[in-house]
Amino acid sequence: HGSDDPQFKEKFEDTFTASSLQVPWYVCAGNHDYYGGSKGIQAEMDYTHKSSRWYYPDLYYSKDITTKDGTSITLLSIDTWRLNGGDTFVKFDPKTNRSALRNVTDVLLKHEQGIITNGTVGQLLKYFAPEGYHNMVNVSHDNDQLDFIKAVLSNSTADWKIVIGHFPVHSATTQEHGDTKSLISQLQPLLEQYEVDAYFNGHDHILQHIEINGVNYFGSGAGAREHKGVNTGYSGLKGYQEGEYGFMYHSGDKTSLKTTFVGQSGKEGYTCTIQK
Repeated sequence: HGSDDPQFKEKFEDTFTASSLQVPWYVCAGNHDYYGGSKGIQAEMDYTHKSSRWYYPDLYYSKDITTKDGTSITLLSIDTWRLNGGDTFVKFDPKTNRSALRNVTDVLLKHEQGIITNGTVGQLLKYFAPEGYHNMVNVSHDNDQLDFIKAVLSNSTADWKIVIGHFPVHSATTQEHGDTKSLISQLQPLLEQYEVDAYFNGHDHILQHIEINGVNYFGSGAGAREHKGVNTGYSGLKGYQEGEYGFMYHSGDKTSLKTTFVGQSGKEGYTCTIQK
């Protein structure tokens, strides 16, 4: 189907219909996007030319935004799958775009335990061959993307620098993915060096706010799945919401950025305001 796939209409256009949502949607790819193979990712990028809202022009990109009150934002969308060399199930090399299943038995076991769905296991087995003698994948650093990140952040003079990616750098969930070690080593130093205000991610299925060395990490992954299990002693954890669906919204101006957690019932929970 490519960018004509009916899922774009069903799951995006016809789902997010509220007037408040008729705004640009800045997209970044996650593991489930990559589970559909390279053609799926390309279709998502191509859909940018068909939708007035969907904005995903490249695997990683930046957008300078000026709001009505003159507040300037540098938004940097990154590809954490490429930075991380895949995920727990798939090994991926950004240099060659080659990939392989790390462990077929593990995939089947996680499916049996209900950790991954029928759809996911079907995609993994369809699009990825197991790693073996004839299918060795050596993961290399995505230096091109790291150079792009450095260039965008070092050149930005915006009031706010915001980075979005699918995998968390830091995450306080238990019995889920948690921290992404490769992002702590490769990305976190850049976020700190270039004084990024906030990093937004999904992947772990709770709402959480962690602040470390002046960078605010907002994890919003409760839109499609619930999870219960948080390490409340996680260093830098400021607030969280677990065990229910939810989302967070952000509002602000040149000197302040307010974040509000919203639960399944529509009730607002944790809030925080970052001041400049």
